[in-house]
Amino acid sequence: MKLAELTKESLKASIGLLPIGSVEQHGPHLPMGTDSIVAESVAQEVDKLERDTLLFPTVYYGCSIEHGNLPHVSVNDLNFMSFVYDLLDSTKRLGIKGVILINGHGGNSELLQVVSRRVNFTLMRPKVKVVNLLSLEEFKRFDDLHAGTVETSLMKFLRPELVKEDKIPVTTDYSEHTFSLLTSEKGGTDGIVTKGTIEVNVEIGKRVFEEMISLVRKEISTLRSVINE
Repeated sequence: MKLAELTKESLKASIGLLPIGSVEQHGPHLPMGTDSIVAESVAQEVDKLERDTLLFPTVYYGCSIEHGNLPHVSVNDLNFMSFVYDLLDSTKRLGIKGVILINGHGGNSELLQVVSRRVNFTLMRPKVKVVNLLSLEEFKRFDDLHAGTVETSLMKFLRPELVKEDKIPVTTDYSEHTFSLLTSEKGGTDGIVTKGTIEVNVEIGKRVFEEMISLVRKEISTLRSVINE
């Protein structure tokens, strides 16, 4: 059920699904909203498959300071955490018991963990679990830290019209210090953070998308077992 389309009398769900992404550069070949598009697509599909879930409007803006002067529209870390905390705090007025944060942007990951700890240990409701979609093993397998094979294949599966394959560099490389000491601007190849050749494969994208859905559904099951105790 989509929250934005319901009346207050129709609010009967127990678990909220909140997709969170970013608006930031993804190299010369992927759209700025890649992370948000992926998180939103996963959340929409999960909402179709699960009972008693409530689909929140996507939070498109995240914390993207790790991209330096490359194009991004974002908020700083403290403002981002405060914003998400306020959103979660306000959900108690909806009658739901738990919220799954479906995160599609690596730069949000640690910040959302801090927020979830604060909510879980200081508020009665909601109980919160963070699902970082980029935690799947496939990202490590293809050495895709940003805009590499996995993300490109995901977008080719979800929104093929937005993938500019002719703009993908022939080879890419990045510094081991990227995203820790260096921004993607300094440590990557034209905003891409991966090594070697980027493969564009719809089957990879489909498989990863299905794995993301399974990951979220597993966490919903865990959350449901806690809130129903």
